[in-house]
Amino acid sequence: MAIEMTPGERSEPMITRAFRFSRALIVGGCATAGDFTVLTMLVRLAGVDPAWARAPALMTGACIQFLGNRSFTFRATAGRMSRQAKLFLVFESVTLCMNWLIYQGLLKALPMLPPEVLSFMGTFIVFVCFNYPMRKNVIFKVVPS
Repeated sequence: MAIEMTPGERSEPMITRAFRFSRALIVGGCATAGDFTVLTMLVRLAGVDPAWARAPALMTGACIQFLGNRSFTFRATAGRMSRQAKLFLVFESVTLCMNWLIYQGLLKALPMLPPEVLSFMGTFIVFVCFNYPMRKNVIFKVVPS
């Protein structure tokens, strides 16, 4: 399956795309730090089962992702926030399910690894394969009014 680029994307300099992806990684790092902190606190300090601690950790990361991607990564503040928030909620719901399912699979497949490492692995897979493309091409794509 080939990914087709729009005429605007073909004319966009590679450096611009690289900087945008770098900003996405920075926001993702901050969201991951929030996610990791909540997961670790719930598992290690509160004694919550790792399978149940994952959902609140993911929701923390999602909040950081929305605000960071809107303002910093894609600089989409000219777009309607209500439209972006609705799309983000729809796609983030899919993301949440994907993260949850991949994490559960990794817990079973790699029980010798700490749950935090499995969390990083699953989240990265979902980010590269689903999140970034959807955020760039759908959620934060500023549509002329």
